[in-house]
Amino acid sequence: MKHVSVLLEETIDLLNVKPNGNYMDGTLGRGGHSKEILKRLENGRLTCFDLDLQAIDESKAILNDERVCYIHDNFAAFDKYFEKASLDGILLDLGVSSPQFDDGKRGFSYRYDAKLDMRMDQTEPLSAYDIVNGYDKDDLYRLLRDYGQEPYAYKIASEIVKKRSEGAIE
Repeated sequence: MKHVSVLLEETIDLLNVKPNGNYMDGTLGRGGHSKEILKRLENGRLTCFDLDLQAIDESKAILNDERVCYIHDNFAAFDKYFEKASLDGILLDLGVSSPQFDDGKRGFSYRYDAKLDMRMDQTEPLSAYDIVNGYDKDDLYRLLRDYGQEPYAYKIASEIVKKRSEGAIE
């Protein structure tokens, strides 16, 4: 299935790409936004970040452009790579991409009977399976409350611990 970037033209128009500018796509995904930025660049540069190595590999084939630098890291670490003042624009399309949901092995979707995973960065050792089956109730509660803003965090954490007493949650 071909990935379609949402609000592509509108987003790139608002970025107001300068032909010789220096841009950052902090969430490369499958390269839809980056491809449009490159169409508007002449001698400029584009630096693309993504935690998903599969997304980087697929985008390299799509973009195939020497003006692009690919970085396997979180966009939040961009200051390790260059000065903010050297950028003419930053694009962030946050969230999980449809190809991640469409691949059952990634463990993001309820549509597939697959082991919990949910790692954006597949090189990271800790998966959702490890968390759900390994964290104690207090840690699960804090995770759900603090990162998920879940009002029923304690009840959910209690139910997870209760359910896994019957066996691993797959």
